Amino acid sequence: MKNKLNIIFMGSGLYGSLVLNSLDQSNFNILNIFTKSNKVISRNIKKQEYFNVESHNIPISEISKFSKEDLDIITKAKPDLIIVASFGLILPESMLSVPHYGVINIHPSLLPKYRGPSPISSCIINDEKITGVTIMKMVKELDAGPILYQEKIEIDFNLNSDELGIKLFEIGTCKINNLFSKNTIQDITELEQNHSQASFTEIVKKNDGLINWTEDIQLIYRKFKAYYSWPGIYTFWNNKRIIFKEFTIELQNSYDKNPGKILELKNDKLIVSAQGGKICVSDIQMEGGKSMSSSVFVNGRPDIIGDVFK
Repeated sequence: MKNKLNIIFMGSGLYGSLVLNSLDQSNFNILNIFTKSNKVISRNIKKQEYFNVESHNIPISEISKFSKEDLDIITKAKPDLIIVASFGLILPESMLSVPHYGVINIHPSLLPKYRGPSPISSCIINDEKITGVTIMKMVKELDAGPILYQEKIEIDFNLNSDELGIKLFEIGTCKINNLFSKNTIQDITELEQNHSQASFTEIVKKNDGLINWTEDIQLIYRKFKAYYSWPGIYTFWNNKRIIFKEFTIELQNSYDKNPGKILELKNDKLIVSAQGGKICVSDIQMEGGKSMSSSVFVNGRPDIIGDVFK
C-alpha cells in the first residue's frame, strides 16, 4: 500500500457509482465509502446504482448527515485524500483539513460558471455550446475552491442530461486516475477561480418540468433533455398530468396562435402545436399510469384530438 494514496470516497447515485467503480485501484487504496442514504436520496441525484465494493471488502456507510461517529471514522483513518462525486450532502468544514492533500470534487461544469446543484441541466437549458468538467479542491464556500484540472467539451444537442453527465464524470474519473498518484499529487498546480465570473444554479423542483406553452419550442425541447430523468416534461389534460416521455420537434417560422393544441395523430405520433413549430410525441404517460405509445394512448382517448393541453 506504500505506493498508493489512501482515500475515502463520497458519492451517490448514477454518477457517484460510475466514479467509484472506475477508480484505478492500483493508485488508490479505498479505506471507506460514504453514500447518501436511499431513504433521503433526492430525485435529481438520479437513481441509486450498484457500488462494486464487495470483492474489495471496503466498509460503506449510508448516511443522511454526518454524525460524530462518522467524523471519528474519517479522522482516525488519516486519509491522504477524500474524493467527492455527486454526493448530495454538505461536508462539515472541519473535515476539509483532515486529509493530508485535502478534499477534491468532480464538478460537471467549467467553474466558476454553474456552481451549485444543477450545472448539467442548467447548461442544457441555457443552450450552452461548450461545457466541461472541473476537478477542484473543496473549501468552505460552495464550489469556490482552486481548480486542479479542467477540460472543455462541445455539447451534443442530442444528449439528455444523464448522457451528458455520464460523459463528464467519465472524463473527470479518467483524469483523477491519471493525475493523482503517490508520485504526482504534490506536483499538481492549484489555480484560483475568478470569483467575479461565478454563476449559480438552483435545485431542480418538480414544477420546473411543467410546460409553459408560451415559451419557444426549442426551449421546451431543451428542458425535455435537461429534465429527462426527473421531473420530466409534463402538461395537463382533463385535470390529469400528462408526461411526454419521448418526442421530437419540427420547426416553423410562424408562431402558432393556439400553442398546446392537439392537432392529430400522425405516423404514430401525437402532433401538438407550439410556439415556432410542432411537438411530435411518440411515447406518453398519464399520471398514475404506464408509459405507452401515442397511438395506444389516443386509441383509448380519441376525444383528445382537437383539445388543448394546459
